[in-house]
Amino acid sequence: MNTQPQAEQFLSLEPPAPRRRSPARLRLALLAAALLVATLAAMRYGPARLVQGETVRTADLVIELRGPGTLDALSQASIASRIQGRIEELRVDRNDHVAKGDLLARVSFDDLSGELAAARASAAASERAVSAVQADRSRAVAQLDKTRATHQRQVALIAKGVASVAGLEDALAARRQAEADVVHADRTIEQAEAERDAARARVVVAEAQWQDSMLRAPIDGVVVSRAHHPGEVLTPGTELLRIVDPASLILSTRLDESAIPAVRPGQAAAVVFAQASRPIPGHVLRLGREVDEETREFTLDIALDALPDYWALGQRGMATVAIDAHRQVLAVSSAFIARHDGRPGVWLAVAGRARWREVGLGATGGGRVEIRQGLAPGDVVLAPDGIYSLMPVRLRLVGDAS
Repeated sequence: MNTQPQAEQFLSLEPPAPRRRSPARLRLALLAAALLVATLAAMRYGPARLVQGETVRTADLVIELRGPGTLDALSQASIASRIQGRIEELRVDRNDHVAKGDLLARVSFDDLSGELAAARASAAASERAVSAVQADRSRAVAQLDKTRATHQRQVALIAKGVASVAGLEDALAARRQAEADVVHADRTIEQAEAERDAARARVVVAEAQWQDSMLRAPIDGVVVSRAHHPGEVLTPGTELLRIVDPASLILSTRLDESAIPAVRPGQAAAVVFAQASRPIPGHVLRLGREVDEETREFTLDIALDALPDYWALGQRGMATVAIDAHRQVLAVSSAFIARHDGRPGVWLAVAGRARWREVGLGATGGGRVEIRQGLAPGDVVLAPDGIYSLMPVRLRLVGDAS
């Protein structure tokens, strides 16, 4: 049996001839690829997508600064006792409105009432003592006048030779005794008056201590905190209550130091608190003259023209201060600004499709951005979310109810 042809076949290095693909299969593959491309193109460029848009117009643009802050009050008072004692009565609690002079609490102080009564009794006794010594002086003065008259008569009788020298000497001695009695009465009055003044001073001190036991409101306001309860012992200087005048509420705002030249007292402002339904109008009250060395920020106090529905000291808020206004400039909502490769621009609606255009930006304010170049009045910009070049768009203009 001849095996040489088979061996030559196996040892042959030539590849087998390729299998020829049929024309029908090739047409089917090309058709499937074309359908896929058509489907993708139809999905990307077929039906128009509803997109929010805005027509570019000229308008006034208010330039604003924004910064966080905390709620504070210019008029607030800490209520504390000057004496040590137990809280015997507490008439107010948090959120209570009080008027200046209202009794807030009373602190009991042992022997305080007794000391006040004793001081008043001593003062009354000293007043009577002064009255008594004043009466004694009046009698001494009357006696002095009488002895002076008697002495003058004895002098006249001696001159006429009808009186004795002994009678004159007796009259002179009586006069000198009366004069001494008047001087003694004056000294007694001075001592009695000094004792009276001391008694009055003790009454003033006792009454002051009594008044110190009655804690009263020094200002009109609202009780924002209460640190103790009836029955507890207060030491001098320990805060019991804190009162805030709501009319003095401010937002203490922090801004970068670069904003100092642009901010002035009286500028219009608005404050928004967390979960607030509306901004609260206000104005710049005063600027701080110290910059934090770490944050490079300064403080700005915003006075509120109205009270928030609910407020608490230390509450966080965001302040917006209007520092300038640009008249009749092109501006769009900052939400319509996008960036490609770090360059700002907008998506425009041109002939029903989205097209990208770079723009030059200017000042910002009120959530809008000034467009210095790249747009013209009447252009329609698109919200950039999900937008791509040449995407078919169907517009829903801002402010359009349709």
